[in-house]
Amino acid sequence: MSNPSRRKQSIITVMFLIAGFWGIFMGLIVFTKPNFILTALGMVNISLGIFLGFRILRKDKQELNRRK
Repeated sequence: MSNPSRRKQSIITVMFLIAGFWGIFMGLIVFTKPNFILTALGMVNISLGIFLGFRILRKDKQELNRRK
């Protein structure tokens, strides 16, 4: 499996982060009774976004080290 391009990874990371914050917002604020499932899925999306962002940063660091 080949690595996706940096641009695609950045877009997917932003989508996960936005979906995560949106899920937490909907689960805690919009519904009158807090919805645990939406909030939990929002946290999962934020975690995935952070993980993919970390991969992007590590990938950039490895490319910089390879050029030296």
